[in-house]
Amino acid sequence: MRICHALQSFAPTWSAVPTGAVQLPDELERVIERQVAEGRATSTVAFLEEAALRLLDEDRLEQEDLQAAVQAGLADIEAGRYTLVATPEDDRRLDERLMARLRDGLAAEE
Repeated sequence: MRICHALQSFAPTWSAVPTGAVQLPDELERVIERQVAEGRATSTVAFLEEAALRLLDEDRLEQEDLQAAVQAGLADIEAGRYTLVATPEDDRRLDERLMARLRDGLAAEE
């Protein structure tokens, strides 16, 4: 299980206490304690710091991937590499082309 997903699944139940500490659900505490006992983290704080850094890094990478996809899409549009779907007939022809490409790709793998 990836750490960031484990934290996300518990995030709605976290609650701040007046001292600035975070009260974790018992199940998450047990998960972290196991990680520390197995030597995967040196402490609860180290585990949570690493998890937060991984989550931030994953978010940054997702944003970079999204930005790259947007730029590639815009470049394709500017170069005329797109299909306008304005009618049901356009949709049918596009579907046929995509299914043919899929069949060709699957046949090439065999």
